[in-house]
Amino acid sequence: MSNARIAACQFEPHIGDVDANLDRIERLTERLPPATVFAVFPELCVTGYDLDSALPAQTAVPGPVTDRIQTIAQKTGVDLLIGLPEAAGDDVYNSLVYVSDHGVKAIYRKQQLWGDEAAPVTAGTEPTVVETPAGRVGMLLCYDLNFPELALEYAKAGCDLLAVSAAWRQSFDHDWRLLCCARALDQTCYIVGSNHSGTQSGRHHAGESLIAGPRGEIITKATDNRPTISAEIDPDAIETARRKNPVQKSRRNEGDSARR
Repeated sequence: MSNARIAACQFEPHIGDVDANLDRIERLTERLPPATVFAVFPELCVTGYDLDSALPAQTAVPGPVTDRIQTIAQKTGVDLLIGLPEAAGDDVYNSLVYVSDHGVKAIYRKQQLWGDEAAPVTAGTEPTVVETPAGRVGMLLCYDLNFPELALEYAKAGCDLLAVSAAWRQSFDHDWRLLCCARALDQTCYIVGSNHSGTQSGRHHAGESLIAGPRGEIITKATDNRPTISAEIDPDAIETARRKNPVQKSRRNEGDSARR
């Protein structure tokens, strides 16, 4: 893995207006530093986090929405991780797609559904790892962040970065920061987390998209006046963190635990 620049972007989507939201994604991507290799955007940001609007706007992947995202990637030279409602047969998933200039490279389907999502949305069952110019990346969506065992699957898969796309409420903003840093620390990896800002359908979102380093420290954080952030991945920082905090080597495997 080489030094590469990654980014997180946040905004307040227009509920149900897919074209307007894709336009905003394009404008934010254009503002990123030229060296940026990929950028993470919020959960269901293509439709806004409103199930009444998101479900009717569900889209096949690949499909017209990801075709437009691919065009943005081609225009800007930045790969994009974007949350959208995915239609697959009779099911709809809360999904995070990784799209490059060559099209869809990976799809992650949210495994831990939150609140009202559980009735209309089908839960995903598998982690998703994608090879990127910044290294091997594991993908999570919002409430997934609360479950360290999901992040552990990515540590076992050799991921040095986790991309988290979220619609985290303002009333739980402390949890958002804490969990991002905890997952970075306990898996000794980088976390790039993108969260909604503003208010949608009565939900006040926390914003505070961030990039955390492998020692659990916040490297950079977005604000209302700074909706795009980026940082360079430092492989030496990962190596140092894993030497000083050797959790991956010290962790007992399942067989060892069963014998004790």
